[in-house]
Amino acid sequence: MINSLKYKLCLFFLCSIVISETLTVKPLFFVNYSSNGNDWVYDKEPITRFGAGFNFNFTKEPWTIEGQYIQLGFLGNINNGLFEFSDMKSLAYLDDSKDADGYWSETVNAKVIYDLNTIQFQFGIFDRKWGYGNRAIHISNKTPSYPQIGIEWKIKENLNFLFFHGFLNSGIIDSGLTILYDNQISTRFLNISRNISAHRIEWIPTEEISIGFNETVIYGSRELDIHYLIPIAPFYPIENYLGDTDNLQMGLDIMYSMSKKQYIYIAFFMDELTPEWLFDKKNHNWFAWQFGYKHNNVLINNATLLLEYNWTDQRIYQHKYEINNFYSHGQPLGFWAGPHAEEILVQYFIPLKFNIFKIKYSFAKRGLVSQEAVVSNYNDTYNKRYSDGYEIRNYIDLKLILQSKSIKGLEYLIGGNRVIFKSTGFNESINILNTNKFSYEFGVSYNLSKS
Repeated sequence: MINSLKYKLCLFFLCSIVISETLTVKPLFFVNYSSNGNDWVYDKEPITRFGAGFNFNFTKEPWTIEGQYIQLGFLGNINNGLFEFSDMKSLAYLDDSKDADGYWSETVNAKVIYDLNTIQFQFGIFDRKWGYGNRAIHISNKTPSYPQIGIEWKIKENLNFLFFHGFLNSGIIDSGLTILYDNQISTRFLNISRNISAHRIEWIPTEEISIGFNETVIYGSRELDIHYLIPIAPFYPIENYLGDTDNLQMGLDIMYSMSKKQYIYIAFFMDELTPEWLFDKKNHNWFAWQFGYKHNNVLINNATLLLEYNWTDQRIYQHKYEINNFYSHGQPLGFWAGPHAEEILVQYFIPLKFNIFKIKYSFAKRGLVSQEAVVSNYNDTYNKRYSDGYEIRNYIDLKLILQSKSIKGLEYLIGGNRVIFKSTGFNESINILNTNKFSYEFGVSYNLSKS
């Protein structure tokens, strides 16, 4: 891994920052050391993360091509559970290095945009985030980036329409295809296809109010379904037309500006709805909620305070047919902690002239999630919340980011965090891991695109 990274670094930095008037390539790198692993792992083990890559941008109206590539390295006692109970973006894979100690991975985002003023066409591999909150309970950027096509249409000044179709990773092995890649030399596993189609209406009726409505559908076992490529057609009747084989979701988010400095927001996610059972204890109504408040210029000019609460039912993001789960690469497409979870989030952000100070507190709790539990709930054997155990992540983080005055894009990080993991029979792998740890962090990064 080290040798490969060395050669790629040389290539990155040999690239001109500005290759032409329309194409720019800007190198980036970072190194981050955590004395006890932050919330990336349960154990008290030091972890070093490092990476190098580049940002690129090509613009020639009406075309824009932009993206980022990073090769990542990890040192420490880690495994594929990295970021498993963390709000950081997940990785598609994590492999042992063949050249040196440690682990390696890669991330890529690349987007092609064709912009015709009122309508924009998009194609590439990237992620999205819908909603007004810090977290997202419907479409978030927790999962690794996935290939997708989409459009954004500005119908009126106060009315926008968004649509995309994405190709997900189901993690369900296709035995019929895998056998073609199985021999005495090696085996490669191919997955059954899983896809998402989604559209959203954003309406701003007044200066104080913004409203967004989402509809998504997950379908699998077929590469591409033309029915879900019709952007303006509601998915609900289409799903019924196809025999109710897929998994439909709806969402609503509202933001209200109380002043130029303060606003509140609420988001609602619905995975299943049976109106006549709405107030029954045993029901098929699977919801998620988000409540938030944001206040600018708190105590200090430009300082921002954020308060947010997220709650997810124990059955959402899942389906009676596992192929239709609201997941990609084993991570939820919505709320970062997944179903059967809740979180209290407090953030205070202070931007100074050359420095940034961040305070973050998060209390997250989640219970057991299993396909067996989902199936039993379809049969109305409703289990109480957290009745099969739960896991708690109590986290406080302080960071000071120092920006170089002489070198644009160069930053230094100094910070510390405390995380408490508690488990009460959550699952066999972490049942005995009740961890109380403090980690100090040091880091340096260079990213000219952020300056």
